[in-house]
Amino acid sequence: MPTTELGRLLEELESEIGEGGPLDDADREALGELQGRIAAVLSTSDEKIETEASSLSEPIADYVDRFEASHPTLTMTLGRIMDALNKLGI
Repeated sequence: MPTTELGRLLEELESEIGEGGPLDDADREALGELQGRIAAVLSTSDEKIETEASSLSEPIADYVDRFEASHPTLTMTLGRIMDALNKLGI
């Protein structure tokens, strides 16, 4: 189930933010906000999940581009989150 996978990836993202090496405060704060938005999608009813999650694709893609060279593991997790959102039809 995609929401289960998304929940697991959210936990992985949280772990990587915590031990992600030299993230500056602004990046850490922005990723924390993104993490909160993903958590909100997981707590949304099935009828509203597509609407709630549709606004996440662009910010996640921006972070993938931003961290691709400096944080490859974080980038892979963000890419897998994008894939999980796509499986939800977003």
